[in-house]
Order: sequence, then C-alpha cells, then structure tokens
Amino acid sequence: AVVSTQSTGILILQVLKQSCRELLLLVVMWAMGVVTFGSIMYYIEEDQESGFSSILKACWWAVVTMSTVGYGDIYPTSVPGKLVGSVVVFLSMVFMALPMTIIVSKFSRAYEEMKEPSAMGAGLPDADMHASQISINGKPDVETGGNKAAAADCKRNSNNNNTAL
Repeated sequence: AVVSTQSTGILILQVLKQSCRELLLLVVMWAMGVVTFGSIMYYIEEDQESGFSSILKACWWAVVTMSTVGYGDIYPTSVPGKLVGSVVVFLSMVFMALPMTIIVSKFSRAYEEMKEPSAMGAGLPDADMHASQISINGKPDVETGGNKAAAADCKRNSNNNNTAL
C-alpha cells in the first residue's frame, strides 16, 4: 500500500508539472475575474446597505462567489447586483471547468501509462508474440519458435533460394 501511495503522489506531481500552463491560465483568469467583477459589484452596490464599502471587500465577495463557497457575509441587494452575481457564478464555473478538463485528461493519460508497464510485467500475453509464431501460410512457425529476427532471416533465405532457381 505504501508503494501505491508513493506512486500516486509521484503521478500527481508529474501531472501538475505537465499542467503548469493550464494552471497558470486558471489562476490568471480567476484573478482577472476577481478584480473585474469585484470592481463592477462595488460600483453597482456602493449606494446600497449591502456591505460593499470598498473595492477590496467587493473583491472578497468575488473570491467567495467564484470559488462557489458563498459565505453569505456580503451579498448584493439590488437587482443589477443580483444579476451580476448570477453571471459571476455561471462564468466562474465555466472558466474553472475549461482548464480542469485538460488537467484531468492529462492525469487520466498519465495514469493509463503508469498502469501499462505493470500489466506487461504481470505475464499477460503479448499480441505480437502470437502473431509472430504464425508464418505466412497460416501454419505454426516451428523453425523459428516465434523469434522475429530468426523468422526474418528464414524468410530472406527462402527468397534468395527462390530467385536462384
């Protein structure tokens, strides 16, 4: 169990290293959304008694809303503020989902690659080995015993013998 936990940890680190661009894109898009929507919400709600007393507090609201935590300590009270809040929630889910699909597909690909060598070492039959044991006419290749190099030499020798006749 320790080995599988370590290999899973290594796999996660490898995928994170491979996904640096996507993660950077996610952070930049998220930060832009926080500043943009926080500023918009401040100017919409500044005259209301809703708690948006500064752009920083509005950015805090954007962080909480975009991460879908929703503490409820600050919330819009005007109709335009509620509409912007709905747009923020929807766009944050879309913007977070797009890079995450790329990261998850990389993780899935890396996990499948990690599983393949262990399946090969487990003694599972190899398709190439069975195909190489059958000669061109469909009969078992008894002379070479499934050795590809020997089969190629045998085929070359038979072609040379046929041309000499």
